Amino acid sequence: MDFDKDFDIELSDFNIKKRDLSFRYWIFEYGGSVEGCGISDGVAYFGSCDYFIYAVDAETGKLIWKFRTGDCVPNYAPAFYGDNLYLSSYDSYLYCLNKKTGSEVWRFKAGDKCWSPPTCYDGIIYFGSKDSYVYAVDAKSGREVWRFKTGDMAITTPTAYRDKLVIGSYDGFLYVLDRKTGKETGRFKTAGNIVNMIEFAIDKNMIYFGSFDNNMYALNLDTLKEVWRFKAGYGITCVPLVENKKLYFGSQDHNLYCLDAETGKEIWRFRAGDRIGSSTSAIIEGKIYFGSKDHNFYCLDSETGEEIWRFRAMNEIWSPVTVYKKSVVFGSIDCHLYRLDAKTGKKIWAFLTSTKTVATYKVSEEVSAEITVRQEDAGEKDDEKYDLTTSVPIDLKSEYSFKSEYAFKSEYHTKSEYV
Repeated sequence: MDFDKDFDIELSDFNIKKRDLSFRYWIFEYGGSVEGCGISDGVAYFGSCDYFIYAVDAETGKLIWKFRTGDCVPNYAPAFYGDNLYLSSYDSYLYCLNKKTGSEVWRFKAGDKCWSPPTCYDGIIYFGSKDSYVYAVDAKSGREVWRFKTGDMAITTPTAYRDKLVIGSYDGFLYVLDRKTGKETGRFKTAGNIVNMIEFAIDKNMIYFGSFDNNMYALNLDTLKEVWRFKAGYGITCVPLVENKKLYFGSQDHNLYCLDAETGKEIWRFRAGDRIGSSTSAIIEGKIYFGSKDHNFYCLDSETGEEIWRFRAMNEIWSPVTVYKKSVVFGSIDCHLYRLDAKTGKKIWAFLTSTKTVATYKVSEEVSAEITVRQEDAGEKDDEKYDLTTSVPIDLKSEYSFKSEYAFKSEYHTKSEYV
């Protein structure tokens, strides 16, 4: 089955008959596509696959400045600290730029591509890399404070919570580190890759996250004990939104789910026309907003899941939603950053990046597996087989465990090998 074709199987059970497992990940190539932004002091800052970082007036959509990096910048919101902003790039650099002028303050080189945006806490910038490391870098000087090695690619936006730093990895583990030292204090194993393109959802010491093993998890962050899990029909790369004791998240099975955050019980679901991958929703005055690979940006009633309006872009929408003055701002693969009126869906402005050439993305490695699908629908007794050549990277090499697995020794260095 081709990666871009529909995988229209809803809440099915998968029996793996045989497998030739390797990790699947996507890489963007040159183009003007945008995946999201961050807004600070009335300015929208974002990266693009045209190699530029942009600053755009959030009121008017007019360009203020742009800065060229050495490769695609398919990140979401930058991190901010003082007068500076921070974004990473496929060229393996973390950039520190002056917010007002766009001039470079410093850059820090990781060992490989950087997918996810950085985060900042107490003057330290944290970010992950394809080289499997998560880095802690001083926000003022660009000096490395520590690094922590995971078991595979760290396509993660590290999330600070009290004295902890939570990260994910393609090795299937959710790690908890001491934020100041980078030493590991605990880990929880899933059966699939963990990707988070914005900070994890943490509420009242509970962390909620998805995995490519098709599950949404709720863990106690102190004990890393599982409280509940909810199984969707396909891999979850979307960071959920928790509000009013409800949890909202999109899945690559085309559904946006609303769950009870305390029990994991489903309240409603809304089916879009295609995958809801990395886009993360926002809620304004009882309305929830999100985008889809089907080119549509949706507004639903957050209580009932009923559609209120939709806006159609010219290409896929994987972008998280940024709220600005009762409007919503998001990027699209169609090379535009959009701002819409949150109530009506009317376009306020659309900013076009430096090229109308759409960035293509490809799956760099494949999963080959013969899968038997047991349909849950009544009357369907026969198993239906699918040959997946680019599909969910299910980690079957290790045993899935309901318990947390702890290791108190981590590998990290006080000096960077790459600067």
